[in-house]
Amino acid sequence: MKKLKYTLIIIAVLSLGVLVHSADAKRVEDRGPSRSRLDEIDPGARPDVIAHDIGNVRFTIGNYGQAGNPDNIPGFSGMEFPINSGNNFLFSAGVWIGAIVNGNRLVSTATDGDNGTGEFYPKNIVATPFSNTSSNPDWHLTSKSIDRFDDRFFTLGAKDFDEDGDWDISTDDWDGNLRASKNYDGGRGLIGFDDDNDGLIDEEIVNGTDDDADGDIDEDTDISGDTNNDLNCNYDPEPHIDEDPAGDMARDYSDNDFDGLVDAEDGDNDGDCCPGLLDDDGDGLQDEDGNARGAQEYYAVFMDDIQDEFVSSPDVDGHTPLGIVVTQRTYAFPEAYAGDFILLDYRIRNTSPLALRNVFIAMFADPDIQAQGEPGDAASLDDFNYYDSGRLMAVQYDDLEDDDGPGPGVFAMRVVKTPVALDQLRVSFRNFDRGSGGDPETNSDKFDMISSGDIDPLSPEAGDWRMLISFGADATDGFTIRPGETLPITLAYIAGDDTADIGVNAEWALAMYLNDFQGPSAPDAPEYAIDVYSDRTRIRWKPNAEVSVDAITGDSDFEGYRIERRTGQLDWQRLVEYDVLDTLPGEFQWQNFNYGMPTDTIHYPDSTFEYAYWDMNLIPGQTYEYVVRAFDKGVFGAGVLESGRTGNTRSVSIAAQAGSGAAATDLSRVYVYPNPYKGSHPGEKTPISTPAGLEFKRQLMFRGLPTNTVQGKCIIRIFSLGGDYLASIDHYNGSEQTSWDMRTRNDQEIVSGIYYFTVEYGGEQYLDKFVVIK
Repeated sequence: MKKLKYTLIIIAVLSLGVLVHSADAKRVEDRGPSRSRLDEIDPGARPDVIAHDIGNVRFTIGNYGQAGNPDNIPGFSGMEFPINSGNNFLFSAGVWIGAIVNGNRLVSTATDGDNGTGEFYPKNIVATPFSNTSSNPDWHLTSKSIDRFDDRFFTLGAKDFDEDGDWDISTDDWDGNLRASKNYDGGRGLIGFDDDNDGLIDEEIVNGTDDDADGDIDEDTDISGDTNNDLNCNYDPEPHIDEDPAGDMARDYSDNDFDGLVDAEDGDNDGDCCPGLLDDDGDGLQDEDGNARGAQEYYAVFMDDIQDEFVSSPDVDGHTPLGIVVTQRTYAFPEAYAGDFILLDYRIRNTSPLALRNVFIAMFADPDIQAQGEPGDAASLDDFNYYDSGRLMAVQYDDLEDDDGPGPGVFAMRVVKTPVALDQLRVSFRNFDRGSGGDPETNSDKFDMISSGDIDPLSPEAGDWRMLISFGADATDGFTIRPGETLPITLAYIAGDDTADIGVNAEWALAMYLNDFQGPSAPDAPEYAIDVYSDRTRIRWKPNAEVSVDAITGDSDFEGYRIERRTGQLDWQRLVEYDVLDTLPGEFQWQNFNYGMPTDTIHYPDSTFEYAYWDMNLIPGQTYEYVVRAFDKGVFGAGVLESGRTGNTRSVSIAAQAGSGAAATDLSRVYVYPNPYKGSHPGEKTPISTPAGLEFKRQLMFRGLPTNTVQGKCIIRIFSLGGDYLASIDHYNGSEQTSWDMRTRNDQEIVSGIYYFTVEYGGEQYLDKFVVIK
């Protein structure tokens, strides 16, 4: 195809991950002029990228159909695995959508190599809260379990739950079980899928009878168990459940009430009683009853209706839009068994007046299995790929016998769900070497490639291999999307240590989807508080974790508690562990230490109680961070599951004792947090208003300082590595810490590098250093 210079206009994004230096990236061919902002298409829309980083991968996704980091945006990695390792598995990837329209073979693509094609552009969805400093962000950030992660705010609200308490037993209890129900009609399974692995699809009806004589009742139901027609028999909620999700339901390009109509086309505005407002249910609250299924969930919308002159790298025969709007929802999970993959839900809607026939969907990828510190070109030239027919999965791995040794892992893309059964798809797998010029150059070339059903063999030699996996309904020569209809597709990006591990992770990705994006879960995080004394703390926690029930297994499988502590950037230290005296099944018994449960308890007049643990001999003036975690008995295939640290830690400071000269003047206790500083940290909690919108104030914390209240007595000075004097802080707030906004005395923001600082107090001086990575 024609090679043009491509520069994507990216709004300033706060750094989210390991810094990727352009010197280490693969060299790409120049591409043509920037397409700028396309104000004629959607004045509020802005191309943007964001990172999933709550699990064991750091994965960059754009709101225009592309994944990876081919533009070398600082602070992002294409697909880093394991997280914080510096390894990078993905240069560029993206979706292709092809169809025949009026006899013409057309394909709209996000990328076909190097830096992208630009045939998709985001639509503005008036998102709030938002992920970065953009004044018109184009992401919804939602979560079933957290409201903030690093610099990003999330709309908190789990699918299936009545978060705002407006379910009314007198009017909304449709199944008469006296509680809010997520599935009042009793159906189970997914429409069009063999949910019980018996070779039959949707063979049961909801009648309380074992229709297929397999010992299970209503376990793989047909449309009788899908009242709201969302193709998910597990989810037919009663009224007032999930009725106020993130954003304005009348303008999110989704069919929220499952009636086949979207947004303004729908007579009831898609179930939104207050169009134009974030309060969709009219109760005065905004986005308070959501439907998130992942711990970290990103939603964006993009379209292909772009004039040819704005496309950054058009095919030889140009770009002819199909007239589609694509909603993209991506999911990341913190659990160990689900932390190595990202699930992608696409809803492809035909907004044109013509039917789209012979529709095939493809995922293109240019993976480069790159170890930390390995040059980009070297990493890209020693890979192989192949097709795993049993899992409908394209796999790329590193040459195991070349000079740089085995690569750090394996990358894969898997087809997870389509409207027809997976064994009824026509699947194509193509691999082509960038160096030999195998890229398709026209719409017809691309369409023929994704609709052929051809399966290329294992790549014959190491090289800079690109790969593409595509699929459509075989019986009808592709899918059909009539005007106004939507095609649902689910895919997965997967990382693994080796080919065996990638297979295990692929199976977990499918299992998560079949369970409505849910998997076995750890016990609830214990509710706890910390009492602070002169040289000790008392951690008190409630037994709420002991009665939590795993939503997937249905078991109350609590086993024990762990209390952890750290100071500054040191690793977490386990202070104590408790567990129930019992015998665990099979593989989990070897780690069953039977320490017993806590004996120190506090009982209250209302018959409730709390456990207690004393942490002794703490240092005055020091800050400590704690977390109380609960773990289960173990789930086969998933391991022992433990409640996370994210959002559950507490920090306390031990007061410097009055008259204690050592505690007040021992400057060796002074330290910088975080060190190194990597773009942001959880302490930067409060957004501030600026002319460009809300921004997060950068803060570097100096801790362990004298508790001084006299101006000019305790001075902190910051210097560059070369000795240039940059800034000073007069510390007299009476606490043991102060913050610096990371700007010099000339009001310039500091850059990445090593810095020195001094603390002067009481005739003494202390010298130390810190590192900034931005």
